[in-house]
Amino acid sequence: MKDFFKTSSFKVLAIAVVVLLGLIIYTATAGGSLLASLLGFVTSPMQSVSTQATGAVTEFVDLDALSRDELKSMIDSLTQENAQLRDQLVDYENTLQENEQLKVQLEITEEEPENTLRAATVIGRDPNDVFYGFSIDQGTLNGVEEGDPVITQNGLVGIVSQAYATTSKVTTLLSEDVKVSAVDSACGESGVIASDIASASSGLLRLEYLPSDTQAQVGDIITTSGAGSAYPADIIIGRVESVQKSESDISQYAVVRPYEDLTSVQEVFVIIDFPGAGEGEDYLAQADPEGTEDAE
Repeated sequence: MKDFFKTSSFKVLAIAVVVLLGLIIYTATAGGSLLASLLGFVTSPMQSVSTQATGAVTEFVDLDALSRDELKSMIDSLTQENAQLRDQLVDYENTLQENEQLKVQLEITEEEPENTLRAATVIGRDPNDVFYGFSIDQGTLNGVEEGDPVITQNGLVGIVSQAYATTSKVTTLLSEDVKVSAVDSACGESGVIASDIASASSGLLRLEYLPSDTQAQVGDIITTSGAGSAYPADIIIGRVESVQKSESDISQYAVVRPYEDLTSVQEVFVIIDFPGAGEGEDYLAQADPEGTEDAE
């Protein structure tokens, strides 16, 4: 035990006790001013930061100092600024959409440079149309006419059935009224793309008038043949899903699934001109197996 009092640890402890007692005695005689000063030294930086932050907020918006008219003016200004930002956001979204349309149009044009396209957006659908017809935001003022083919990057969609000044109505390939001369690109056999309520409900088409010994097979790509001058040649339509006998057993037909979902298309292109374009009077007519169409 005696050795402990001689150690350096004891000496440090003793010095600390003496200093602490001295502080207590001095604080008691000085009325606590020293302790308050020490505490103030520690807390003053935090108080300074808090005061500066509060002052900054008060300087930014001193609501208590504003009159009712000033507050109303501030609200009106913020409302106007919010509306401007909202309009800028809409413009930004429209620009993105337009750029995407131009990109797709460029790709299609590079594939078929002889065709003249007009980009259009679907603006409405008739809920009573079981063949999923729709309206677009382009019309005669933009060069769109009745009989113009309508496509997307994925393939043929339909045809313009009514054209107005600034809008047009498009009848899709699913309609019973639309017939398209088409060809199986694999075997070269020609037929007519048609549809009815039963096939339209499944989003499917039929390549009709194939010979009884047809060479068409599942997976074959069906394109427009260009016969009749209502559609350009080589526009992709869809893919063969099955080959079946027709009701008359004289010929066969292929069930074709369009590459484009005709029930929900949103952005399209109207082919307003192409080499060999006809008058368009047969675009809603029944086509015969030879690829010629007679007006109804």
